[in-house]
Amino acid sequence: MEILLKTASVNEQKLKRLTSKIVAFELTNLSEPCYYPELKKYYYELLHDCGLTEQDVKQFVKRFYVNHPAAKWALQSDPITNFYIFMMHYFILNKDYATYNIIMVLHTLRNYSNRMHLHFKYCNKDVFRYTLEHIAKTHLFSREKTIPNALYFLSGELSKKYKDIIKIATVDGISKFITESRHRVAQSLKSFAELYYKCEKEGLAYKQPIEDEEGREISKETSMKGVKIIDDTIKKIVIYKKEDVKAKEIARKLTKVNSKLADQIVHTMMDIKYSDNIKIICELFIKDITNVKNLCGSNFFKYVKRLMAIKKTNQKIYFKQQINVLVVKIIDELDYTEKYKSLSSQSQFLINLFTSLYITLVLRHLVCGTKELNMQYIRTFWKW
Repeated sequence: MEILLKTASVNEQKLKRLTSKIVAFELTNLSEPCYYPELKKYYYELLHDCGLTEQDVKQFVKRFYVNHPAAKWALQSDPITNFYIFMMHYFILNKDYATYNIIMVLHTLRNYSNRMHLHFKYCNKDVFRYTLEHIAKTHLFSREKTIPNALYFLSGELSKKYKDIIKIATVDGISKFITESRHRVAQSLKSFAELYYKCEKEGLAYKQPIEDEEGREISKETSMKGVKIIDDTIKKIVIYKKEDVKAKEIARKLTKVNSKLADQIVHTMMDIKYSDNIKIICELFIKDITNVKNLCGSNFFKYVKRLMAIKKTNQKIYFKQQINVLVVKIIDELDYTEKYKSLSSQSQFLINLFTSLYITLVLRHLVCGTKELNMQYIRTFWKW
C-alpha cells in the first residue's frame, strides 16, 4: 500500500466532488425498480483523479497478495475492488472520514450491481416493485424502506466495523473485509431474487395505475415528466449542491425564519443522505398537480399552504409529515434539537414551512424559470 501511496498524486477536491456526484446519482436512480448501477465507466476518471494508471493498481494487487492464498482468489485480486480500498485507506489516513464513508457506499453499490447482473439477466419492473412491497418486514430492503436506504445503512455498518482494519491494511484484514462486504449484499439480494422469481412464476406484479386525486389515470408520458422534474431537483440540491438564492429568500421572507438558521438548513440539506427524503417530498408535492399553471402561477403558493395546513388525514405518508421527518434529521445534525424542542409549536411549524417552500420553489424554478412575482403580490396569497 505504501508504494501505491507514493506513486499516487491525489487531487483531493476533484476526487471528493466526483465520488459524491457518483454516489448521489446512483442512489437516486436506485429508487427506480430494476436499476443496475453501471460503475465501470467511472473507473478511469477516478484513477486519473488519483494520479494512477490501471497498471499501477494491477501491480499493487500482485505485490499486496504475494505468497498469500488470496492471490489466487478472483474476488480478492479484483483491481477495481482494491483501488476502492486504496481510496478509503488514503482518506482515513488523512482523517477525512466523510469521504471514506462515501467511497464505502460506492464499494457497496458495486457489489450490488455485480449481484444484480448475476441474478437478473432480465428484470420486469412491475414484478420487481411487487416483490419489494411484499418482501418480509425483517428483510433489509423492507426494514430500511428502500434499496438505496438499505445499501446506505449497510455501508455505514461496514464503515464502522472496518475503519481501523482498512487504515492498517493487512492482507488478512482486507481479505476479510472484501469477503464480508460482498456477502452482506449477496445475502440480501439472493433472498430478494428468490421471492422475485416466485412472484414472476405465479404471475404476481404491480398493476395499480397512477391516478390523480379524482381517480383519473395519469398517462405514462406525464408520469415520466414528473420523474425527470424530481430527478433534476434532487441533482441540483444534493449532487451539484447549488443553492437557489431566490427560493431561500422567498421562503425566509414568508416564514420570518432567522437568516442564519435558513442558511444552515439549506446547506445541511445538500447531502446525498437526504436524497431519498427529498425525492419522497417532491413526489408527494407533484402527484396532485394536473396543470402546469398550478405550479408556475399564483396557485403554487395556495397549494403549498394547503399541503402544510393539513391536520388530519388517513394517508400513512403525506407531504407535511415527510417535511417534518426531514427537518428533524437536519435539526439533529445541526445539534439544534434541544433549542428546537424549546420553541413554540408555531415557531417549529415555520421552520418546517420554510423547508417545504425552499424545496418546492427549487422544483418550481427548474420547471418555470426564475422570474418571480414581487413579494407584495405573493403575500396576497399567503395570508393564513
